[in-house]
Amino acid sequence: MHGVITVLAGSMHTLTSVSLGALALAVALHVGKLSAEARSWHGIVQHAHAQHRVRFRTTFCAFVSSIGVNAILPARVGTALRVGVVRRNVPGSSVVTIAATIVLETAIEVAFGAAVIAVTLLAGNSYHPGGSAPALSALAMHPFVLTVSACLASAALVLGLVYRQRARAVLARMAQGFSIMRSPGALVARVLSWKLVAWALRLGAVYAFLLAFHVPAAPWTALAVVAAQNVAGFLPLLPGNAGTQQAAIGVALAGTASATALLGFGVGMQVATAIADLILGAAALALVANRDDLRDALGTVRLWRRVPAVT
Repeated sequence: MHGVITVLAGSMHTLTSVSLGALALAVALHVGKLSAEARSWHGIVQHAHAQHRVRFRTTFCAFVSSIGVNAILPARVGTALRVGVVRRNVPGSSVVTIAATIVLETAIEVAFGAAVIAVTLLAGNSYHPGGSAPALSALAMHPFVLTVSACLASAALVLGLVYRQRARAVLARMAQGFSIMRSPGALVARVLSWKLVAWALRLGAVYAFLLAFHVPAAPWTALAVVAAQNVAGFLPLLPGNAGTQQAAIGVALAGTASATALLGFGVGMQVATAIADLILGAAALALVANRDDLRDALGTVRLWRRVPAVT
């Protein structure tokens, strides 16, 4: 008990001694990162609805409002909100097509995240003095993580076999959402380039957060934190991966700072980004939706049962 109290007291000291200038810079970079991610998704949505002009205001507001909802609600409920907002504001759009654009954007994001994890694991021994790569490898290969991943993969396979007729209908309707994949030039210029900008801003934001909470900051340390966040993201048990993210960061940065400093950093960074996400998401939602839209958007999550009838 005394040890727990000591850790909590040390974490509070880390939080209260934050550098406000570095914190403001970190939050600004985080908001920039969200904007670049929204622009990347906008390219996918616009290409899928080439016959109509899709305003960036619509996709940006849908994107950041969903991030805000996901910061306080589990199981990616905000994704349904994103679908609902775009469907209401883009003529001729459908639930399945919009969902397909989200799947594609998420797959690209996961690919970037996997690359960061791979680089951290493969090169960490040479570049990181704290040994975060072996620790991160141990976290990624933890039996619990492997078991959950295997269960999710098995469940997806079983559902695919049971609902294979519906799966074919979904795949047929998703083709429009994936249409940008048939235009490599547009994919690079409108999507991947903005993803690169977003990841650069994300690394910059993490670096600034490390400075703000007085944790030894280096480019490799920031990369290790981002890798840990991505590992934790595989298990979205709580809103914003609360708890899981702090544990992953503590494992990844073990030896670079005290446990109290790392806990304070993890909590402080998550709280700061969650507040920014909530404020930005609420403002965005007010611009593109009325009070009934959240309920209607969340209702779209039930439409999977009638996929063949979705238009």
